[in-house]
Amino acid sequence: MLFGVMSQVSVAAPVDFSATDVNGHVHQLSAERGNWVFINIWATWCPPCRKELPELAAFARAHKSDPIKIWGLSVDTEQSADEIALFAQSFNLSYPVFKVDPQSLRVFGNIPGIPTTFLVNPAGDIVARHVGGVTGQELTRMIQQSQ
Repeated sequence: MLFGVMSQVSVAAPVDFSATDVNGHVHQLSAERGNWVFINIWATWCPPCRKELPELAAFARAHKSDPIKIWGLSVDTEQSADEIALFAQSFNLSYPVFKVDPQSLRVFGNIPGIPTTFLVNPAGDIVARHVGGVTGQELTRMIQQSQ
């Protein structure tokens, strides 16, 4: 494990979140019902975040035909959406990337640091949280342990 800690999480009701990605497309988490969705909270200046991005990119490519999605929520405050989009391109991220206000993330609960990755099940419930860098194997394990 890359200094990460996974924990099972339970919320009282399905979580919803809406944001516009760095390419101008609006995404609604409730529209992803039926899919497993990883919510990865990161920043361009964060070394462990940079380290996990190739893993996330490879995982997204490997599961592009599966009911598994990744959303990358950047909490960068100094970079514009265009700068974050260029950064994401440099890592070949094929999943939606968002520039978000850290305050908007309260819907996901406790975020003790970044990177933090939440797993939302097909019913829309947050069922797991991984704090620290994550690998593709750990993402797969999160789904397996949450079924």
